[in-house]
Amino acid sequence: MNQHARTVLGTRPALHSRHGAPSTTHYEHSEHRLKIVIRIEADLEAASLEVRGVVTGASLRALYVVARRTTSLLHGKELTIDLSRARVTDTVLEELHECARLSRLASGVDRSVVPCRVKIVDPGFIHRVKEYA
Repeated sequence: MNQHARTVLGTRPALHSRHGAPSTTHYEHSEHRLKIVIRIEADLEAASLEVRGVVTGASLRALYVVARRTTSLLHGKELTIDLSRARVTDTVLEELHECARLSRLASGVDRSVVPCRVKIVDPGFIHRVKEYA
């Protein structure tokens, strides 16, 4: 028997635990997963990263890695990090604005930085969460 659960995005198959009870764990975790859409102009004059999900100190490292790979194609042109559809913690937003102010992008892996013109589009929602290291 094929059961379905109604979601905002449409109809998806319901997940069941091994005891047969419906489980929403899959959907709860997918909302927190970081999703990044990279848009690069055809002439390589600019690029943007459209970020969705929750950006915390832990997931910021992944965002830095994607941003640095994208800027390696731009050769000094502007990179826009669009957080308008993401939920971002206060500390992460401050850190990203500092990167934009200094025109430097951290590696996310080590302490190295690369020069980069960064523009930040602020989120509509600041995610207030207690972060664990």
